[in-house]
This record gives sequence, C-alpha cells and structure tokens, in this order.
Amino acid sequence: MTSFIDYLLGGISNGAIIALMALALVLIWRSTRVVNFAQVGQAMFTTYIALSVRDVTGSWLLALIVAIVAGAILGMIVHLLVIRPVARADTSGVIIATFGVLIALQALAGMIWGGDNRGFPAPTENSGIEFAGRTWPFSVYDVLVIVITALLVIGLTIMFTRTNLGLSMRASAFNPEVARLSGVRVGRMLAFGWVLAGMVGAVAGVLVAPSATVSPNSFDILLVFAFTAAVIGGLDSLVGAVALGVVTGLVISLVSGFSDSSNAPVVALVLLALNLLLKPDGIFGHHKARTV
Repeated sequence: MTSFIDYLLGGISNGAIIALMALALVLIWRSTRVVNFAQVGQAMFTTYIALSVRDVTGSWLLALIVAIVAGAILGMIVHLLVIRPVARADTSGVIIATFGVLIALQALAGMIWGGDNRGFPAPTENSGIEFAGRTWPFSVYDVLVIVITALLVIGLTIMFTRTNLGLSMRASAFNPEVARLSGVRVGRMLAFGWVLAGMVGAVAGVLVAPSATVSPNSFDILLVFAFTAAVIGGLDSLVGAVALGVVTGLVISLVSGFSDSSNAPVVALVLLALNLLLKPDGIFGHHKARTV
C-alpha cells in the first residue's frame, strides 16, 4: 500500500507537466484547428535558452521569464514562416510541416548546444519531504509545479470563457469567414494562438527539465503522453487536457513502478487506441453546436 501511495505522489508532478504540454496542444487546436507536433521541439529549444540564461545569471526565475518570451517569439516565427504559407496552399500539409519544424529545431539545438544530456538545476528543494518518520516522493519543487500549472489553467480558462479575446480566438478557429464579417481580425487571432501555445510550452519545458535531462530529443516522449492526454480529454477542452494530463501522469507512474518504465509509452498508446474506438471526441468532447 505504501508503494502504491509513493507511485501516486510521484506521478502528480509529472502529470501536471504533461497537462501543461497537453494544454499547449489544445490551445493550438482551439485557436487554429491544427495539431502542432512541433510543440515539444519548441519547448525543448526554449528550455535550452533558459538553461543558458540560468548558467550565466544563476537566476531560475529570470531563465523562466526569458523562456516564456522566447516561446512567444518562436511561436510567432513558426506561424508566420511555416504554418501560414503552408495552410494557404494545403491545409492537410500543416501537420506534416509541424513535423518538419520539430526535426529542424532538434537539429538546430544539436548544432548550437551539442547532443549531450545536460542537467537543469531546480529553484527549490527537489528531494522528498520527510513526514511521519519516512521520506515521501514529493518535494517542494513538485508543489511549485502544481501551483504554476493551476494558475495557468485558471487564467487560460477565464481568458477563453470570459473575455472578448478568447471569444474572438474561438470564433476565428470555428468559422473564420463569419468571424471576419463580425469584425474579428482572424489572422491576428491565429497568430496569437501560436504565441500563447509557445509560451505555455516553454513553461512546461522549464518545469520538466529539473526532473529529467535536456537534450535535443529528450522531450520526445513527452509529446506521446501529452498528445494522448489531449485526445482522450478532448482536443477542444482545456479541462480535459488538464484532467487527463494528471491521470496520464499517475498511470505512467504506476506502470513504471509496478512493471518497467519502457511499458509506459505502450500503455499510453493502448489507452489512446481504446479512446478512439469508444469515444473519439474525447471524454470532455461533444458534438453540440457552439455559440461564439
């Protein structure tokens, strides 16, 4: 029973990070109706930038801020130079373009920073908390990750459901022609969606780095788990992305603890396949007409 609780505690923080990356995927989908498979590449690249800032200044907070700004700029660059030109020619080619961006970012990161695994120091204590005579696999840093995730989720939910900006983004994604007739600058809204997702992905990258290592390909497995969480939760649902992100983290922790960590991606893909067979719209997805 103690081992079970340990695995659950160990999975909460990882689940929060998966939720953030799934949230970034959902943001792009809700804003542009595109699944951005380059999201982890963007997160990896901005994490390298944050690590460079951390090495020079010694400030984790400054590194996080710079990563967020870099994520916004990179999201805008990807949208303007890759996604928008491809979308004008062939909408189905956008997904292939995102894979190309992922490969390009990984190659560029390797040329700039090398391919060796690098550590990213945590801003707070990252060892287990001692309580009731034993050390629990839950640290102060895990609490920080959960708090940051919760604040982002609350802020984004309010933005999408309670502000004109969120309403305009949803309208631009679901019916751009009607949105244009209503006075919405669709191009700007689509660009902002990529910027916003880049910022959220940058936060996820910086948060996961102290618990792993940073290399050009180190975040690839995160894409598998985040995509699984986003699809099972429902690509239109912020709540679904977060809820299933946490659940995915818990499942991965339990599978890795009671069997082998190499089985975790297989379990994630099995869950994804079952979801596509039983409820392809996702647990929080729906077919109901929207008013935007």
